[in-house]
Amino acid sequence: MVRHITKEELQRVESVYLQNRASLESYADLLLWWNKKINLVSWGVSRETILQHIKHSLFVCLVEGFADVDSLFDTGSGGGLPGVPLALCFDDKRFRINDIVIKKVFAVNDMISKLELTDRVSGVAGDVSGALVEKNSFVITKHAFKLDQLYSLIHTKPWEKIVFLKGFEEALEEAEKIEDKVSLDVIRLDTGYMDSFYKGKAVVSLKRECDE
Repeated sequence: MVRHITKEELQRVESVYLQNRASLESYADLLLWWNKKINLVSWGVSRETILQHIKHSLFVCLVEGFADVDSLFDTGSGGGLPGVPLALCFDDKRFRINDIVIKKVFAVNDMISKLELTDRVSGVAGDVSGALVEKNSFVITKHAFKLDQLYSLIHTKPWEKIVFLKGFEEALEEAEKIEDKVSLDVIRLDTGYMDSFYKGKAVVSLKRECDE
């Protein structure tokens, strides 16, 4: 199913952002500091752009079932997006932040510590194909993988959904390459009442289809 985000959903995300603005801005400052030492986002990225990426991460909360899921696995995370912003806003959930680059995970763990999230958030280095993914968890990722690529790496793991923040057109093309039975829900973020930052972007959730 493909649909556009509603004004009510946008307001929900805006509300979550505003309620947690202080901690999200603290994370933005830490991410900017680390980004000068390690390329976590993009070299020379502005604080304003970092905050846009942080708010973008929060749109994962619109996926059906998010409220009920206990564990999320953020892969290809780089500097902690989208997992760290979500962890700051939803303190009833546990997160593992994964990247194949060890120094990026070192930076993420430092930020997790400074943000006082170590009781339920941890960074783990390594290839996602060898990572422990909990049963009924969400795997989340922001512009790090193609749908078919990530699915092929973790299709045997017991996740409930894979949630991608990425372009909706490319997502639909990539999904066609998956041979197993899967279903897609796509929430397009490029509407008239959204910022131009979201042009072409979507929240894409992938779920296995069970044989009857």
